[in-house]
Amino acid sequence: MQLFNYVRNINLIIFVLINFFKMFDKVLHVKNYYLSFLFVCIFLIDTSAYSQKNETISCITVIPDDFKERENNSKETYQYYINEYYNKLQSKTSTAITNVPAKIHIVTDANGATSITLDEILDEIDEANSFLANSFLEITVCDDINYIANNTLYDFDIDDQALLYANNQPNIMNLYFVESIAFGSGNACGYTYLPGNTSQYYDVIVMDNQCTNNPVSTTLIHEFGHHFNLIHTHGTSNEPGSTDELVNGSNCASAGDRVCDTPADPLINGSNVSSVNCLYTGNATDAVGQFYDPDTSNIMSYSPNTCTDFISDGQFARMYAGFHTYKTYYKCPSFNVDFEADINESCDDYMTVNFTDTSVGATAWEWDVDGDDIVDYTDQNPTHVYTPGVYDVTLKISSGSESITKVFSQFINFSSNIYETSKVNLKLFIVDLNENTWEFKDSAGNILYEGGPYEQNGEHNHEFDVVQSECYTFTIYDTAGNGLDGYNWTVGSEYYELTTEEGDLIYTNTNFGSEESKLISTEYLSVNQNSINSISIYPNPADNFIYIRYQNILPDSYKIFDLNGRIVNSKIIDNEDDLEINVGSFERGLYFISISSGENTDNLKFLVK
Repeated sequence: MQLFNYVRNINLIIFVLINFFKMFDKVLHVKNYYLSFLFVCIFLIDTSAYSQKNETISCITVIPDDFKERENNSKETYQYYINEYYNKLQSKTSTAITNVPAKIHIVTDANGATSITLDEILDEIDEANSFLANSFLEITVCDDINYIANNTLYDFDIDDQALLYANNQPNIMNLYFVESIAFGSGNACGYTYLPGNTSQYYDVIVMDNQCTNNPVSTTLIHEFGHHFNLIHTHGTSNEPGSTDELVNGSNCASAGDRVCDTPADPLINGSNVSSVNCLYTGNATDAVGQFYDPDTSNIMSYSPNTCTDFISDGQFARMYAGFHTYKTYYKCPSFNVDFEADINESCDDYMTVNFTDTSVGATAWEWDVDGDDIVDYTDQNPTHVYTPGVYDVTLKISSGSESITKVFSQFINFSSNIYETSKVNLKLFIVDLNENTWEFKDSAGNILYEGGPYEQNGEHNHEFDVVQSECYTFTIYDTAGNGLDGYNWTVGSEYYELTTEEGDLIYTNTNFGSEESKLISTEYLSVNQNSINSISIYPNPADNFIYIRYQNILPDSYKIFDLNGRIVNSKIIDNEDDLEINVGSFERGLYFISISSGENTDNLKFLVK
């Protein structure tokens, strides 16, 4: 212990002196050879101290064997949250910070003694939060500290993890602080587990006390990074020479740390990076012979702690996506944000949502129900009417003495129910036999079409004729209560989808439980439906572009209005090229387009996703 504290103090002296001489050099322009002499002296002191003790590795978090499978299973959801993160940076969705609850466990010896204080732990969490804020996350301590008086666990050996994890609290991040972490013949500063495992046994971070209260250590934020799905910058293996990312970055999305704004890392560490000037001195090359030029300041590297103080935007995005993909079930039992929602859609493209607060410990509420960072309601149980769009819902609760916030990302995903079509197509892919039936009704509740149960697996197709100015309801049932979640490797996965006559997707789903309904309206807004020059727009909803489609006569002009009636775009149409309209810069939501053709005007609406 005395030896470790000696080393820790040497590191602190190094840190202070480096920064002092950087300042001194700027003011008095001290010659470089004086600094070089000082650096050599510090290096000799530093390495002589370390040579007297077993090597302590900063992190022993390992990549699970099924890591690629986890990546593939959550790829679509994960990428959605990556994209949403960058939308947040452009203030297109809620930028509220979500509080992530953590339970602190401090392990002491049998007499209750420990080398770390609660204030030191809280200071380190605050420091970590200064980084996590860039991922719109904040670690919040939940309830009282759990003190564990146990000599075996105080000088912790990783072989005793089952005994330590027996103290886990469910549905929360468990932070353990122990005197030392032994593994095999070495010691570690900390470790955790990457997300994606279904067992809460692994909802832990274990930290060495000296690596926590060491002022130059970045191990805790390093482990938070892993917990929210960051990989070491050198990649998925800790074996020398195993880095698979190319220096030119051509495979950055699938190799190394899967982040493209961090340079390839050949496994930098104290042997090839100076703890004094933080320069990389290695000469390793990648698979095509290019020399590595790694970032020695990145916290997710094995670079010396005196050098690491940086996390990239791409890494912040991965942490944001990691939490929202895998860890949103974390909650504090005594003070927690939650709600239920009763959702009612209508055929005129409005959705009424009745929110019911189910939070624990709340005495005041602030609701941002549409992700614009503006408080919409302070009632406990508000009601809101939505137009088509995808919306975050943020709820901040207060108990009088403290407050916490949680962002429910894309909680409202409301697509327009209005379609311009004369037919609706249904495709079902069945694996589990005799479970599924469906009905297609008009607004009076008359069953126009129905089908199932199915006695043969595979694809089944149906076609429904529809008329203008009607509201239809498609309802599908599953007697097993598990929706269409069946899978067989010889057949495939179950699903159903509804499309228009032109093949535009209306709706698709798999696991819907016992029953699900979808409204389909043909009340599209054209005031001149019988015109010889039929006008329409597609696709709808749109991502980046919409196109005006006409039958006989090229339209003269168009104007686009937002929900407040303001003109956001207008153009005289001179040729076919003018029928393509770029809406990529539009905020998500509902818009109206007025298209003029001679004396006729067609008024349509479209949704920007």
